Amino acid sequence: MKLFSEYFQKSKIFLYPLLGIEKGADFVPHETYVSWKDEYSIDDMFLLCLYKEKSTRAFEEFEYEFLLGNKHFFKYYKLKPGHHLYVFDLRIYPQSWVAFQKGMYSKMYTREKDTLQDFFGIDGILGETVESYLYPEYYHDDYAEKLEVNIEMLQEVHETCSKPDLVRENLLLKADPKKINHNELPLTKEIINKNINVKTKD
Repeated sequence: MKLFSEYFQKSKIFLYPLLGIEKGADFVPHETYVSWKDEYSIDDMFLLCLYKEKSTRAFEEFEYEFLLGNKHFFKYYKLKPGHHLYVFDLRIYPQSWVAFQKGMYSKMYTREKDTLQDFFGIDGILGETVESYLYPEYYHDDYAEKLEVNIEMLQEVHETCSKPDLVRENLLLKADPKKINHNELPLTKEIINKNINVKTKD
């Protein structure tokens, strides 16, 4: 179990795994967000994944299989050269989204908790840390010892992970005027017709 002294992007821990992309994928978001200036608010329940990648063949194949082909994919924006924003619709997880928004991660729906634990695993420091966020009641003793605080105080607060910082979780970059929707993406026939062995995890 690890204590973090600096803020980490909560959407990357509690929401990104819900996309079904395996941990250890060749490409991971540079950052994730839950809102975007005047474009989307946190109440829209959209997860925004920012990738900073050149348009190589490897990335295009990953993009087609895991991002554009993702069952949650909603919209794509090109922000500037090498900066790609993919918007995913997570409105099918309302309870877990509201729990995330309020920083009450222990109240996330059991199905989503299981998905997070499948993603991070149950062994090792990271897996145990994530489990302590999802099931804090089993870790109050450990946190009380590490933080040198009274366990009753932790039990009253219950959660062991801080709330998302909605300022840091808000994307501020500007988009190109043209928005590109799912059926307008410039996919090559070669990529579309290619049989890619890796599959998105349900």
